[in-house]
Amino acid sequence: MKKIIIISALAATIGFSSCKQNWTCQCIDSTGKVNNTAIDGGTFLHAEHTCHSISKECSLITESR
Repeated sequence: MKKIIIISALAATIGFSSCKQNWTCQCIDSTGKVNNTAIDGGTFLHAEHTCHSISKECSLITESR
């Protein structure tokens, strides 16, 4: 049973993190202006890291699935 849980968790992690998509990092500055930055063809983890390196207050939006 323990092996099944570990294998399932590993498969889900690999499947979720390896899906390359186009992402948009959306940031709102102090004046309320929305700034979008495109992140093309990256995995979720790459896009999240890139977006949060811009600012911790930015949110990640997927463009295509």
